[in-house]
Amino acid sequence: MIVEDHRYISCGGDPFNYMKSVFKGLSIELDEGNEAKVIMMTEKFPYEQKVFEGLASTTKLKLKEYKKEGEETHIILIKPIKMQTEEV
Repeated sequence: MIVEDHRYISCGGDPFNYMKSVFKGLSIELDEGNEAKVIMMTEKFPYEQKVFEGLASTTKLKLKEYKKEGEETHIILIKPIKMQTEEV
């Protein structure tokens, strides 16, 4: 499992776009069936689960787990295994 720790980053731009690029990078880096954990400060990224589910979906990932622990948000993402279809 890849662990991405974004708790103490200094992001001068839009936090949503920053997180979007994190998810996109993970989508490229992960092999099918592999997982990644993203840790961030809830104050810097004050989004609810639905927002992260949307980011995961648009980057071809699946949100496996979402939880807030104190001042932190922890997300586990998985890159789904593509089903191959047989041609007849």
